Amino acid sequence: MTPVQTVLEVDYAVIGLGVMGASTLCFLARSGGKVVGIDEYSPPHRYGASHGGYKVTREAVAEGPAYLHFVRRTNELLRDFERRYDADLMQRTGTLIIGSEAPDSSNSFLHDTVRIAEENDIAHEVLSCRDLRKRYPQLIGVEDEDAGYFEPGAGFIRPEPLLNLQIALAKQAGAEVLQKTAVKRITPFAGGVELEAEGVRIRARQVVVAAGRWTGELLGGQFCPLLSVSRQRTFTFKALDPVAYQAGRFPTLMWFREGVGGACATVFPFEGSAGGVKFFVADTEVDPHIGLSEDRFFRHHVEPFFGGISPELRTSETCFYTSTPDHGFLLDWHPDIPGLFLVSACSGHGFKHALGVGEAVAAVLGGRSVPDLSAFSLGRFSTNLPLG
Repeated sequence: MTPVQTVLEVDYAVIGLGVMGASTLCFLARSGGKVVGIDEYSPPHRYGASHGGYKVTREAVAEGPAYLHFVRRTNELLRDFERRYDADLMQRTGTLIIGSEAPDSSNSFLHDTVRIAEENDIAHEVLSCRDLRKRYPQLIGVEDEDAGYFEPGAGFIRPEPLLNLQIALAKQAGAEVLQKTAVKRITPFAGGVELEAEGVRIRARQVVVAAGRWTGELLGGQFCPLLSVSRQRTFTFKALDPVAYQAGRFPTLMWFREGVGGACATVFPFEGSAGGVKFFVADTEVDPHIGLSEDRFFRHHVEPFFGGISPELRTSETCFYTSTPDHGFLLDWHPDIPGLFLVSACSGHGFKHALGVGEAVAAVLGGRSVPDLSAFSLGRFSTNLPLG
């Protein structure tokens, strides 16, 4: 006997409730209409990228001026949410970016950041290597060619509280949230899009796919080669000198280090008596062992650059980046399924833009005016990928 399925008729459905999906769900629900959000797990969870306690934010986004609207709007909305709901969503530690000014340096991230800040009146300081050594003596690996960009209003966003708040606000505005529900098939029908999942069939006028690492598998065709998924890992080490790494004395840090091929170490300040200092270097293929002092990550990325850090590994976490070939966002309509809008991939730098993106996507679906999204179109890849 065929199992009985619940049938839901809605205006909007959002697949994937990481930060992009949850933000979109929240704004769709608040704008009216019948809305449902679907996630294979129970968000916030540790199977995607919207977790881990800390996400860097900075207004001067070196990735390009097309992102400025999103990060600025996200910052405005964060302040509003914090004030309105008495929520602790962001720690404004300031964000410091260090890079080399050497003529042979291949990394222009620092220069691009300063240029974006100057062109858009973003409050910042430019620091010489002498300034860096004086202000941050714990950074023992600063080279003579290094310089810094410090943005005092930046810092890090707390992913789990933000995700919880967005989902709660969506529910409060009338959205239904289906957790532990995996979408198996997406098909068009006259007037909308149909979703099939275990125990439920959803018919929606419009659907947003914000499924992160599962997007390629879910959509198939050209999206499998288009979207690449990489496993990333953070390492939290014990601080021998916790005061030196506390917020107020230590910023949220992005350090492009010539001594390790320009690899960027992202580091977050120490919080709490039982915590540590969290380090992240993209694409680090290391299997950590808790408490192993000979850990290769520590010897390669921590010990030569940071003073007052113990080799004792307190915790390690995994997340998954979903990236496009140019590491830009994908915000566009599906070419073959009318009413299906794509919100992926975030390419490892999307969290600080999420509230602005969710608001814009809700406006697109509602037929309202939005900022120019052409920089994030699917068409920029169409000449290099097979059709589905």
